[in-house]
Amino acid sequence: MTAFRRRRSWWIFGAAMAFVKLSIIAQSQPVVPSFADLTITTQHASGEARITNVLYLKGARQRREGAMQAPRPMESRYVTVFQCDRQRVVQLNVAARLFGVSSLRAPWRWFWNRPALPEATGADVTITFDAVDTGERRMLGRHIARRVRSTITVEPSPGAITPRGSTERDGWYIDLPGLNCSDEPTESFAQLEVLSTDRPRDRRHIQFKRTAKRGYAIEQTMTQFSQSGATRVDEITLIAFSEDPLDSSLFEVPGDYRPALPLIGGGFDIDRPDTIPNRLHLYSEQLAAMVRSWTGRARAGTPAKRAS
Repeated sequence: MTAFRRRRSWWIFGAAMAFVKLSIIAQSQPVVPSFADLTITTQHASGEARITNVLYLKGARQRREGAMQAPRPMESRYVTVFQCDRQRVVQLNVAARLFGVSSLRAPWRWFWNRPALPEATGADVTITFDAVDTGERRMLGRHIARRVRSTITVEPSPGAITPRGSTERDGWYIDLPGLNCSDEPTESFAQLEVLSTDRPRDRRHIQFKRTAKRGYAIEQTMTQFSQSGATRVDEITLIAFSEDPLDSSLFEVPGDYRPALPLIGGGFDIDRPDTIPNRLHLYSEQLAAMVRSWTGRARAGTPAKRAS
């Protein structure tokens, strides 16, 4: 895989996760936080990959950026800024000096108005969430970190297509109310790991045991156990924690950035500028895709000719 494709794949993965989270945020109550200046730097290790993530907080604004450290170092290219006071999210492509601005409300409604999935008629699957506060505490500046151990267990009955598995987390968390301009609890995002994949055949039953509050992870070890017996371990390590004052310009669109190409139906191609040639190329691509879709449906609906 080329370096460009690797960068692109990481961006697509990050954008997909951000889209799902923003879709949940759109259903929660809007929040305008008032954060004291704070910078949290963590490293996320997953297999050979090492990614340094930085979260900046100031008043009603937050900024997230990440840079890959391994297997090969890459500079931070994409940045997301939440402007909760304006109820919008800004995407920045630092390398190309492009930006896209989306509302935190309207653009995601179509996702929730999509046609309902067929009613599940297959085997039962029980998904159990459990979280226990150990009672241990640490001070980080003015913040109190608490240690919480949590598990997600997936138990399919015979005939289910959902695989058996479990996920264990042991981490330290702090409260950052209003993060992502949302009042949605962290537990809702945790459920996405199991529930975001559509399994229309299986009937999923969700149950909770203990419900200790987690929060923003400053340190965490996550161990995933699969049905095949394989184990995967992901770790979050705290690199730096600073309450030094931040420049307000971190949370604005730089003056020399150009608008990114808007996509039909919402969102942006953050790698292409909004120019007339790019719009024409995009529209021709999407029109061709629509024609192929219509042609495919028409052929599927045409009865086969009888053999003479």
